[in-house]
Amino acid sequence: MGKTSIEWTHRHLPDGTTLPGFTFNIVWGCQKVSEGCHRCYADTFARRVGLSLWGPSASRRTFGESYWKRPHGWQALALRLGHRLNVFCSSMADVFEDHPTVAAERAKLWPLIERTPMLNWLLLTKRPQNILSMVPWHGAFPDNVWAGTSVESQQRAIERIPLLLEVPSVVRFLSCEPLLEQVDLSPWLSHLQWVIVGGESGLHARSMQPAWPELLRDQCQTVAVPYFFKQWGGHTPKSGGRRLSDRVWDEMPVEVL
Repeated sequence: MGKTSIEWTHRHLPDGTTLPGFTFNIVWGCQKVSEGCHRCYADTFARRVGLSLWGPSASRRTFGESYWKRPHGWQALALRLGHRLNVFCSSMADVFEDHPTVAAERAKLWPLIERTPMLNWLLLTKRPQNILSMVPWHGAFPDNVWAGTSVESQQRAIERIPLLLEVPSVVRFLSCEPLLEQVDLSPWLSHLQWVIVGGESGLHARSMQPAWPELLRDQCQTVAVPYFFKQWGGHTPKSGGRRLSDRVWDEMPVEVL
């Protein structure tokens, strides 16, 4: 893992320059916890390369010292560019899973984040109830930590968003992907800084109705929350395209650097 094609990790500068985004995984592997996990792309990918890493009794894949040094190279690149770069952690796991192997690797992540202030660390979880008890920071978080949670249904919005709003990160964001039904975010949007929306991809992908992402776009516009439409989904991530209402929506939180 490293430089990634995941569009919402890229940064678009006012002069038209696009900065690369990265993925970093403290482990591979997880435990499925909700309907959004049913056709988990990470589990599918791991199995494709011969690894069975999902479930409470499964092992988690860890990485060596050279892998953990990679973000220092991205930090150096960001310093040369004069702009922060985004890192999605973890695309193949959940940083806040309550698992002994994950806990050991997670302990190595916090000092890494503090040593790479030119990297925005995007921590996306389906377990927002664990964030505050698992991070070492009390009170304000480092300003390069963005906390997010997945919201695939209205029930998950009700369960997870209030927990996310307890987290004092500079950016709190939602990943409504895969969006499995119409979701109303209006009760919480004024306290959020970013919403990502997308349909499911894969051979047996569940379809997303056009009205669902359109409603979330309209709600975000009403309160000026940046809205990012990732994909319609389908057989492959690219098969349905990225255009919603005949344009690409790739808004992101505004930053100083």
